[in-house]
Amino acid sequence: MKYLRKIRISLLILSMLIMTIGQTAFAEYTYTVKIYAGKQGTISQDGITVPAGATVTGGGKEIVISGLKYDQTVYISPQACAKAADSRYYVKGVRISGRDNSEAENVASTFDVDGDRAYVIAYGISGDMVPYTVNYVDGDGNILLASDTYYGNVGERQYVSARYVDGYLPQAYNLVKTLQSNTVENTFEFVYTPVNTPAAETPQTTTPAGDAGAAAPAAPAGDAGAADAGAATPGPEGEVEDLTAVPDEDVPQNLVDLDNEDEQVPLANTDLGKQERPGTRMSYLPIYVGIGSAAVLGLILSALYLNKRRKASVKSEMISDDIGNDE
Repeated sequence: MKYLRKIRISLLILSMLIMTIGQTAFAEYTYTVKIYAGKQGTISQDGITVPAGATVTGGGKEIVISGLKYDQTVYISPQACAKAADSRYYVKGVRISGRDNSEAENVASTFDVDGDRAYVIAYGISGDMVPYTVNYVDGDGNILLASDTYYGNVGERQYVSARYVDGYLPQAYNLVKTLQSNTVENTFEFVYTPVNTPAAETPQTTTPAGDAGAAAPAAPAGDAGAADAGAATPGPEGEVEDLTAVPDEDVPQNLVDLDNEDEQVPLANTDLGKQERPGTRMSYLPIYVGIGSAAVLGLILSALYLNKRRKASVKSEMISDDIGNDE
């Protein structure tokens, strides 16, 4: 019977489709972050901390971070991983790759993964240079990491990124502030809160050679022994450390504007825009189920229609035979 053969073929095709959808739905999707050095300097893996399972490759003109999962945290310290070609330039931060110069603005460089990203190191032309200091302390003011000192131009908005500290989480991943001629005012302070640290997941930290005593990401040479009060003590380059488990109430703000500190209003993560994204394809499972259900329903309706036509055809043939016999 032809209609039965058509139904069997349709069922086979539908089964194969559902199997393919199922494999796709349960396959975890990963993201990639690229960092380009730009024309004025070079880039290395120093100052980059990634979650367990992710990989960091490249150097010189391009760094690629791959195997990232949705909502994992990537720490990138531009001042630690990039180096200007000569003294006429200094490292300001990162910009979104592919933007026109007129649209290019510095953006936050440490973030929770929400999609593929591409950055280019941002450089400034040295002018009225002043130092600025970045502190890493706990809620009681105890020093977790030795302070970093960098340089920028007076009047420029300077972005800085938190460094990874084992067992602690910063109140914000990134801070931004306008540099002042009075160097006392040029202080960025990350305040860390202790959190639970499961041993199941561990981030991979890239540190400068000879920096055995500093916690990631990328403490400069000479920080050996500076990490205390619970700070991490990574060993050789690429050592695996514990990844901080983040309770919902302790999720860090993405970017805090210290120029508007009194308002206590964190800036949204607008550098690449929060995308409508699955993170893992499991999020599409309801859609796949709906498609499969619609396909099954369509197949059933087709089968009923074909069966009805077959019965009508048989009935018509019987009537024709009866009329022929009567004649």
